[in-house]
Amino acid sequence: MDAVLALLGVGVADVRARLTDGRGDEVPGRVLDLHHVWDFYRTRFLLRRVRAYRRFLDVADELAWECYGPVLGLAGARPKEPPLVGFSRAASPRAHRRGSAYHDLLPRGGVHTREGREAAARLPFPVIDVPWSFGSHLPALLTVAHEAAHHIDDDCGLGDEIRRRVATAALPPDRTVHWERWAGEAFADVCAAVLCGPAYAAVLAELLDTEADVDEVDFDGAHPPPGARLRLAGAAARLAGHAGTADDRDHEARAVAGAMVAGGWSGLDGLSLPELFATGRPAGPAEVSEGARRLLAGGPSRCPSATGVLAAAALAFQYDPAGYDGRAVGERAVSEVLRLRSAGTRAAPSADPPGAERGRAHEKAGRAVLAALDAAPDPGPGAVG
Repeated sequence: MDAVLALLGVGVADVRARLTDGRGDEVPGRVLDLHHVWDFYRTRFLLRRVRAYRRFLDVADELAWECYGPVLGLAGARPKEPPLVGFSRAASPRAHRRGSAYHDLLPRGGVHTREGREAAARLPFPVIDVPWSFGSHLPALLTVAHEAAHHIDDDCGLGDEIRRRVATAALPPDRTVHWERWAGEAFADVCAAVLCGPAYAAVLAELLDTEADVDEVDFDGAHPPPGARLRLAGAAARLAGHAGTADDRDHEARAVAGAMVAGGWSGLDGLSLPELFATGRPAGPAEVSEGARRLLAGGPSRCPSATGVLAAAALAFQYDPAGYDGRAVGERAVSEVLRLRSAGTRAAPSADPPGAERGRAHEKAGRAVLAALDAAPDPGPGAVG
């Protein structure tokens, strides 16, 4: 909220100045443009006033926080907002990076002027969108960990290091070129598997079209092919200490997962991925499996973290889908996560007065928005897009 207030506050101050210096005729169009930008945030915030959506989104934000939050405590890390989760019409989850343009995410038909498109050009904090259907199937929420990992990659500048690790993995040369193309997505899958354990691979298997995995050699998608993603997630979970059975075909997955799980990352203050995520309160493998059985028996999972509870709920669905529905496991898991939330602001400590550094950054972004508006040609009175 502070980020959006600082961003739009610059625009509001500019409108007030125009009203007092003889440029009042420019005010209606400017206010309309600012409302178009505000639409993006307004819908995400207002959904949190609706109980059914608020509970789900609060749980999603907790999972995103448990994945992303540890990077805010790294030495020298600048205070940055964690990702905000929202719903979208897209068929699969998406991460929208800090600083990216978001005019295409505005309500359809919401931008009437070129100024509006220019204004929606700098997202002040990372956003994760999930399909509306996830709201009725809690296990799918584990994919938020994958999207939060993309934001770790972006905000910690890990891209080159990820590609170097893939390039030095024990892969045949003809396979290395493919995995280098998939490196960012592979990193996100590995992070989610390290954090969530085998439950993440189980959710992926449920959501992916594994029938498409007929010819991995020529697969040219942005992600690894479905079968390879499942083996990668399984291998990463096992390397991080979670239980699981190796797939006879997982030599490539083992090589890539090993390159990412083993050893410290320079962009993460020398921590390995298991060490980074251990700074929270992760549940152990046996704890999650037993938590799933407790949920199916009608009790709480007793896992110590949002990630553990959600992973236990996902395994409960895998063990007994009918029992999962009949015993309202999803709703009880949501309540358990919300009881685990700690009070306080989800942000890193700063030597500056609270929010000062972030406020300056967002005010700068707000001035950039105004510069974009001023540079856009005037569409003329009454013109609409």
